[in-house]
Amino acid sequence: MAGVLLRFGVTVAALPLCGNFLEGIHILDMGKALLLGAILGLIYMVLRPLTRLVLSVFNFCTLGLLNVVVDAWLVWTAAGLIENSVALDSFWWAFAIAFVINAARFLIDLPAGRRK
Repeated sequence: MAGVLLRFGVTVAALPLCGNFLEGIHILDMGKALLLGAILGLIYMVLRPLTRLVLSVFNFCTLGLLNVVVDAWLVWTAAGLIENSVALDSFWWAFAIAFVINAARFLIDLPAGRRK
């Protein structure tokens, strides 16, 4: 349970942090950006396992790159849900956010022994 909450917290915090450190991500309103991070965390908890299950065969063929592309699409879609929260210059910046979130979630899963 603590791992789920920690991964959710990292997902919520990743969006505003990426906005501070990456030049193509513009935080327009910090409160809305945190809300968007929470929505993204919920999307990652609900839709992400389903997409990974459905696309598992294709993911094998692309050596995992498809997961990051789908996660970038989820970030791009979530960014469009709340107006005036986050502005992304292009899809590649959504890809960068998805990469940061995946890396952070991977590092969280390492001590728990979930990744081998």
